[in-house]
Order: sequence, then structure tokens, then C-alpha cells
Amino acid sequence: MAEQAGVLGDVRLQFQDFFGSLSIAKRVTVLVSLLIVLVGMISIIIISNQDSWAPLYSNLETQDAARIVQKLQENQIPYLLGPGGNSVMVHPEMADQARLTLASEKVLPGGGVGFLDLFEQPALGETEFQQQVKYRIAQEGELARLIGMIESIDRAKVSLAVPQKTLFSDSQEEGSASVALTVKSQGISEKQVETVVHLVAGAVEGLEPRRVRVTDQKGRLLTEGMDDQTVGGRLDEHYSYKRRLEMELEQKVIAQLEEVVGEDRVRVNVNAVLQFDRETIREQLIDPDQTSVVSEQLVDEASTGTRSIPVGPAGVTTNLPEATGREAATVSEFAKKNSTRNYETSRREIVKETASGQVLRLTVSVLLDNKRPQILDEGGNYVGRDNIPWSENEKEEIQSLVRNAIGFNESRGDRVSVVNMPFGKAVEEDKAAELEATRVRNQFILDLIRYVALGAAVLALIMLVIRPMVQRLSTKPADLDLLMGLPATIGELEGEELEIPTERESGLPPREKILEMAKGDPIKTAGLVRTWLRDKK
Repeated sequence: MAEQAGVLGDVRLQFQDFFGSLSIAKRVTVLVSLLIVLVGMISIIIISNQDSWAPLYSNLETQDAARIVQKLQENQIPYLLGPGGNSVMVHPEMADQARLTLASEKVLPGGGVGFLDLFEQPALGETEFQQQVKYRIAQEGELARLIGMIESIDRAKVSLAVPQKTLFSDSQEEGSASVALTVKSQGISEKQVETVVHLVAGAVEGLEPRRVRVTDQKGRLLTEGMDDQTVGGRLDEHYSYKRRLEMELEQKVIAQLEEVVGEDRVRVNVNAVLQFDRETIREQLIDPDQTSVVSEQLVDEASTGTRSIPVGPAGVTTNLPEATGREAATVSEFAKKNSTRNYETSRREIVKETASGQVLRLTVSVLLDNKRPQILDEGGNYVGRDNIPWSENEKEEIQSLVRNAIGFNESRGDRVSVVNMPFGKAVEEDKAAELEATRVRNQFILDLIRYVALGAAVLALIMLVIRPMVQRLSTKPADLDLLMGLPATIGELEGEELEIPTERESGLPPREKILEMAKGDPIKTAGLVRTWLRDKK
């Protein structure tokens, strides 16, 4: 301990000698440098202790966010709620561990309460009504998870209205179900809607598919057009055919345009006017210039003979038997000819039957988002996205693509319109991406400032404090060499003759030089003498 105290004392004395030997300007420089180093080190400590956050889950329902926060608190995992309370953030190094912890405890977004959660809860002292309510809630949660597995569905909420069973079947009420879907941007097809209806109806005892109603996040009734008399719950035939045709055309157009404008940057709506009435048209074509004999009849009659002609005066006498008459007149020949011909003109009959579901007119509207190319800095790092509208020539080319895709027929009255407007959702995504890029960039800048400040502080400490002290302590000044030849004590200085070099050897008497140095800088001279005396010891 004594040796350590001596060393510390020597260091303190050396620093005092060094600091005392400096001029006022150098002393100010040293103090300012030490202050900069101190402030830099404090700043580095403060910045190092600042927490960074990474998103754990976003776009959460209030109920899901509350359950996730509760589990994070129980597991003592630090968290931070985002704006609006619909997102939860944790430290980046703990994000994966937090997800695994929540998954092991069956706390996931959009999951609701399932049968496993129901069995894990204590059931002592519950009434039958409470058990039925818990069973219905668990059933709704399981159905929501099952429906959420469909590709085009983000999340689902199921509400069941199952009446209590009665003794008499005539008075038994029918159950019903409502399903609220959060559909992704690509939309949902009618087949998928029908799948949701069948899943719900098949999971609830006694529930008919026609009693299931499905809506989306925009409040549209997706089961509109259901045929109440169809047990299978299929959509009306005409309406189903119309919607299927429209969706097929929409998907065909979207598939082509997304290759050009980018994924989820185009919206297409097709409206088809169809003719479902069945018509039969009969036509007869007659050509008067083309005739042919269908039938012909010829009649030819000829006869020869005689006949008596009464003669004599008129009266009774002539008619008496005794009366004699004159000779009869004779007609020798009789002839008759008759000809009949039937002609038929050329005739052609055409029967046309119009099929049901014929397209009468197509109207297509296409909404394009602005072009959003990435913006990179000189180093190739992502900065953000630009917002450039489509030119008129580009919109005309896109319109031509749409016409070819749908089989455009101008005589039928088809119309195609292409409109370019920025998407609100895309703007929000760009803002979120920009905020994330800004956060990453700021974090990088803070880290860079942290390390640069630390390096600068260390460099300043070395260059301004340590290096001068080492040089001062390790290098003997030329004046110290002169003092080394002096006597060790004051008595020796007074009694002994000093072997002082002559003027020829040094050019200046050493005693005069020493006196001159002492007069010019007495503090420096005292420090040199003290150092020399310590070295002699």
C-alpha cells in the first residue's frame, strides 16, 4: 500500500510539475480538451443506454393487444405500445424469444379463445349457463382460427346464435351465425365465401347454410344472392354465373397488369350485362326464281254414239201411242281434255336458338397507383420511394392490354376506362417504410457518432494529455544534463569547486547559463532540480 501511495504521489507531483511548466494558453487547451473528453464519454454512456425497439406484432385488435401485453408483463419482457395501441414493440434481441413465449402460452393475434383455453381454466362452481356461454365462445374462437387459415383472409370474427333445445321439435327455433372477415387486398372469391359458409354450418349442430351470413371489413354482404331453397347454400345460378365471369375477367386483367405496375398496385372492376332469356327464332327463305313441278294430272275423254230427238207438233196427239214419229237425228263424236300441274318454289327454314348467359355489354374500370420506384443513395442504400404518375401514352398502352384481355367488342357497346390515382394504402405503406428507413438511418448515425466520439475522445486524451506527459517524463531536457554535473547538495555546491567546462568547449559559461535559465523560468528550473534530486536518491 505504501508503495502504491508513493507511486500515486509521484504521478501527482509529475502532473503538477508538467501542468505548472505549461504556459497559460497551453493550460487552457489542456482543460478544454479534458472537458471535451469528459462530455464525450458522458454522451456515449447516455446514448448506449438508450433502448431500441423492433415491432413484435402490428395491426392488432384491442383485445389481442391487451392479452399480449399482459403476457409480456407476466414474463417480465420490456415492451412499448405503438401509436393507437394497435402495435407492440420489444427490444430487437428479444423479439424471437417473445414470439416463442407467446406461442407456447397460446397467445397469438386473431386467435381468440379456443377449446384448449377452455379446458385450462378452472371450472369449479360454474353454472350450466356459464358453461354454455364458455363453450360457445370457445367454439367461435376455433371457427375464427379455422377460417383465418384461408389464404385470402387475414382474420375472422364469428358470432353464433344457437337457441336452446326444447322438448317439442315444432317449437324449436333455428340457429344462425354471422361471420365478419378481414379480407386481404386480392379479395375473396365466391367459392371461398361458400367454403366459409360450409365450415360454419358443418361445425354447429343443426345450423343450416342458408342461416349463415358473411360480411367483409367494408360492410358488404358477401352471401347476398343466396338461394333460400337450396340446401347446399349455393348462390343463385344466374348471379353466380355473372359474378364468376366478372371475377375471371378481373383476375385475368390483374395478372397482366401486375407484371407492369407491380403487385397490389392496380384495382380492376368488371361489370357484365348478360342475357339469360332463352330465345328461338325461325326463318323461312323462299326463292321465286327457282321452281319445280311437284305433281301433274292430265284428263283426255272421247266418245261416239246416237240419240233420238222428238219430232212432230206439240200437243196430246203427238204423245199418243198410236202416233207415228219422224226419224231421229244422230251425233257421231264427243271429246274432252283437262291438264293440271302443281309447282313449288324453293324454300329454306332457319331456326336460331339464343343461349342463356350471352354477354350483351362489358364495362371495365382500371385504377392504377402511381409509379413508385425505389430511391437509392450514392452508396446503393434504400432511401425511400418516388411518386410518379403514369403518362398518357402509358395509359393508352395499358388500355390496349385490357381490351385484348377481355375480348373487347366495340359493336357490343363495351367500354374500358383507365384512371391513375395514388393509393391511400400505398401512401401509408410508403410513410411506414420511410419511417422505418429513417429509424434505421438514425440508429446508424447514432452508432456512428457514438464510435466516432469515443475514438475522438480517446485520441484527444492520448494526443493532448498522455503523449505530452510521456514525452516530458521520458526525454531529459538539455538543461537537465547541465544540472547533472552540479554537486549533489548545497554544501557541496558551496565548498567544492565545480568542474565547469571552459568557454571554448561550451561557448557560454555554464554558471551564467544556469542563472539565465533560472531567471527566465524559475518554475521550470525548480522542477528540473527536484527531478534531478529524486533521480540521485
